[in-house]
Amino acid sequence: MIAKMTRLRLIGLRSDQNKILDVLTEHGLFEPRVAQASCDLLVSGEGEKSDAYRNIRLKQSRISFALDFIKQRRDAMAAMLKANAKAYKAGKTDNLYDYGLSKKKLGGGRMLITRAEFSDVQAREYDLLAVCDALQKLSFEIVENKTLSAELKQRAAEYAPYADFPMPFSALKSTGRVRMALYSCGATGVDATLSELPCAFQRFEPSGVYAVLCTENNVADIDKAVSAAGGVKAEFTDDCTARSKIESIDAERADIERHIYELTERALEYEKYYADLRILYDVLELDAERVETDGRLKKSQSAFVLEGWLPEDDAEQIEAELKSISPQAFLQFIEAEESDAPPTLVVSKKVLEPYEDVTNMYSAPKYREIDPNPVMSIFFFLFFGLMVGDAAYGVILAALGLGFGFSKKFDVSMRRLLQLVGWGGVSAVFWGILFGSYFGIDFGETQVAIWFNPMQDPMAMLYLSIALGVLQLTVGYVMQFIKLCKAGKPLSAVFDAGPIILLFAALACVAIGMITPGMIPKFDFVITESGKRGLTITAITLAALGVAIMIIFGGRKNKNVFGKVFGGFKGLYGLINLLSDLLSYCRLFGLALSSCAIALAFNTLGLTFGAAGYVLLVVLHIFNMALAVLSAYVHNVRLQVLEFYGKFYDGEGRLFAPLGQRTKNVRFG
Repeated sequence: MIAKMTRLRLIGLRSDQNKILDVLTEHGLFEPRVAQASCDLLVSGEGEKSDAYRNIRLKQSRISFALDFIKQRRDAMAAMLKANAKAYKAGKTDNLYDYGLSKKKLGGGRMLITRAEFSDVQAREYDLLAVCDALQKLSFEIVENKTLSAELKQRAAEYAPYADFPMPFSALKSTGRVRMALYSCGATGVDATLSELPCAFQRFEPSGVYAVLCTENNVADIDKAVSAAGGVKAEFTDDCTARSKIESIDAERADIERHIYELTERALEYEKYYADLRILYDVLELDAERVETDGRLKKSQSAFVLEGWLPEDDAEQIEAELKSISPQAFLQFIEAEESDAPPTLVVSKKVLEPYEDVTNMYSAPKYREIDPNPVMSIFFFLFFGLMVGDAAYGVILAALGLGFGFSKKFDVSMRRLLQLVGWGGVSAVFWGILFGSYFGIDFGETQVAIWFNPMQDPMAMLYLSIALGVLQLTVGYVMQFIKLCKAGKPLSAVFDAGPIILLFAALACVAIGMITPGMIPKFDFVITESGKRGLTITAITLAALGVAIMIIFGGRKNKNVFGKVFGGFKGLYGLINLLSDLLSYCRLFGLALSSCAIALAFNTLGLTFGAAGYVLLVVLHIFNMALAVLSAYVHNVRLQVLEFYGKFYDGEGRLFAPLGQRTKNVRFG
């Protein structure tokens, strides 16, 4: 049922504004809208353009950075511990890190907290923002040290080619007219090049470093020749060997990496604030929502005007509470007018709530539209169980889905999805008992099916699928008929939806008349010849009436005479699409048989491996059950939103979004 909404207009003192908004936010029953009051003394609030709003978003960005930084540092710590343990085991370091990394999951779904816990975090906003600042400072320091470490790594790489040269670089200097130079070149062709030049040289393996001794006059020619061969001249002047320099740089880098580890330790000391920071983010989100609401107000120096939507059933309670905290406030409740577009609040019984998400996934109903969930949920329930089609699978799905779905361990959306699967499991138990399907076990000659076994009588399964399709499509057109009547268009109801209903009724008469003994298992009734004639006459009459209405009145909305006369034939052509919609329900038949067939095949496969096959059977049946659930959900949704909703449902509504519900990380329990 779609709740009736009323528009609240409140005029109050500016001094009471925060108290009034606190009450409305806590109840979560009021959606603000832009106040329509017009007066020269009233001005609009700044809202999202205000400095307060920008300041809130800035604080949230600081919190987001802190949360991401904590997660990133924990991942970095895990990598450092792993690398350090590996190096320690290989004897490359004597320093074994000793840090107990928390295994607590960071992030995840929305936390279940109380209002008191929320208020406590709100009171500690200053301290928690100081934590964000401390983490940001640590991040700068870590980045600085990482940059320095990268620079040292690059320096070590520059010295690496000369690691096998035994002399210090300071020895590479001119002595009178003789000069020694050092070149790094992996190409062996340099030997031939240097052999043709007036110099002495020696190659140091395996790095391919050449030490060249020549006169001062030949330096330029040798530099040019070696450079052309791919050599690089060493310009270092250190009073030590390359290996010593590399060891010195590695030691310096090790100190820096150790410092990064210590900084990471310090950063993870703030991990205990992670949950509080997530809560604070939502505290600020509600503050931002409050400022946005302020932008929808009309204000004077001493008063303000607030407007918005709330459920009519809760208006009296809200009025009493607002009057208790602000006796001077003036409250007016205004019924929604035709020109208004109130938000949609669907109020369903607990068992129907999971099915609302299927509808909302497609499009929320309009405020004045018929709530489709009560009818759709019946078909969704039946189709889900039919496509799973196994009583044993159903018991497992019902136990897990309803067991977890009604607990408070998960978010509302996840609980609803689990409940949807759980109720689908109940339906699977129902159909599984009718079909005698229990883990796809072949009972041989023993008949365990109360009705029929789809694997033994697939045509009966096909007839059942088509019959359910006819039933749902007929209900869809009946709802279109009701919708048009409620909209004050009874002629459209009769001339548009009426013919299709008559044609489906005619089809039902024909189908009943075609039933022969044994066609429907367990129902071996016989229709007399006179009964068949009666059904045939009824079918012809209904079909003729439906086609006549469609042809005569189908073109009534066209403006020209030609369109009015021949427009009805366009409706007859549209029956092809209706047949296509009906054939879509064959997927019920296909998925039901595939689930049973796969289970039977898995049983045959598992039993070929003896005792070990039972373990394999468990894995295979879990896989088949998961596949059946996924297929049942996806194809069920398709049948509802395309075939069923396409006949009567408009959607395009706007869901009720009250103050205090826009949280990302928390939910209140």
